[in-house]
Amino acid sequence: MPSLSILVPTKGEKIETVQGLLENIDNAEWDKSKIEVIIISDDTEEYFKEMQQRVKIPENLKVIFYRRGINKRGYKSGALHDGFKKSTGELILTMDVDARIYSDSIKKGYAQIMAENADAVTMNWIGYGNVESTTVNSLIISTYYTNTSIITGRDHAGMPVMPVGCGTLFKRDALNAVDSWDPEMIQDDLEIGTRLIHAGKKIKSSDANIKIEVPDTFNAFYTQQTRWAMGSMEVLSRRFRYIISSKIGIIKRLDIIAFLLQYIPLVLTFLMAIALVIISPFIHFDILFNPLFFLWIILLGLYAYVFVKIGDKFNINAKKAVSAMGRLSSYTVAISPFVLLWIFRAFKSRRIYRITPKGAGHKMPSNIYAILAFGIFFIAGSLFYLIHFYLLTGLWLLYYSMGYISTFYLVYKDTWQKNKE
Repeated sequence: MPSLSILVPTKGEKIETVQGLLENIDNAEWDKSKIEVIIISDDTEEYFKEMQQRVKIPENLKVIFYRRGINKRGYKSGALHDGFKKSTGELILTMDVDARIYSDSIKKGYAQIMAENADAVTMNWIGYGNVESTTVNSLIISTYYTNTSIITGRDHAGMPVMPVGCGTLFKRDALNAVDSWDPEMIQDDLEIGTRLIHAGKKIKSSDANIKIEVPDTFNAFYTQQTRWAMGSMEVLSRRFRYIISSKIGIIKRLDIIAFLLQYIPLVLTFLMAIALVIISPFIHFDILFNPLFFLWIILLGLYAYVFVKIGDKFNINAKKAVSAMGRLSSYTVAISPFVLLWIFRAFKSRRIYRITPKGAGHKMPSNIYAILAFGIFFIAGSLFYLIHFYLLTGLWLLYYSMGYISTFYLVYKDTWQKNKE
């Protein structure tokens, strides 16, 4: 077994969560004398000292607590960069403080590196939540769906694989070849992936699993998705020359570009819906009455079928899975305008990393009434089309507006109930 350094950036996390991580790592099937865990903290000096004092380090596990000072650069990417400079392992594993590996995860990941002669491998994300809710169920299912399609599926199709921010096992030599993470970038995983691919390094998926805590509130989902949307566009705009000049086939280069544009269909749908409402007084036919509309219905049905089948894997029955799919679809539609705004923020010189909040929140989202306003706007547009018997366009706009209306209702109700409790 080669030596292994586990890099764990942290800020504002509960000390119990850090303790749970170390106990989890202690159960890994790996020579403990060859593991070092580096906790890279951006916390205050007082909280950092409290963490050092209260955390009980498992026997035979080497743990290094490192606090970045006032001259620190960047956010998570900067923490990983600084942690890497302090590490000594031949292998580097990145983990979030609330992630949990299986006992054989590292062993399986390393076996894949050896079998594929790879420079890095990703672990499969398995979502989990600390509360039972429809939101958590929806993200457990969608996390598995997304991981299987855009990582494992693309790998099996021969397309380039991007590292994931939590649960990628790297060879040290590969990270040295690109000078590790860039502290100036927000999106740590996709950014270093473009440079590793440009440097000719091989990244593969693996059958190793890692448990990831999923957002359990609308606020957390909104924060996570808007940050990822900004990060994807940030990488595409600032690392385009690395992508286009990589020594891989043009199809693979286009695939990377398409991968980084994954949030664009969401905002294009939003802009199209806006346009449908604006032009409604000037239209004298049913715009959506065409074969593509019916193809969309078929694909939507297939997606629903797959979503429910994945729910079975996590003991989520069909009724709960359908409810979860509706919740996820509503939330995704409702954040569309804000995803568009955050994509534009990717081009700003100063970009902010927002940590995904975990745990049940009690504060009403500041954008909830804007979401309601969009819902009313789209309902008005749908009624205009329906009055003129342009049924498909009217029904689609009504369907689309329900994402905003239901999100407003669900978030308002959940927040009210939590505050009441």
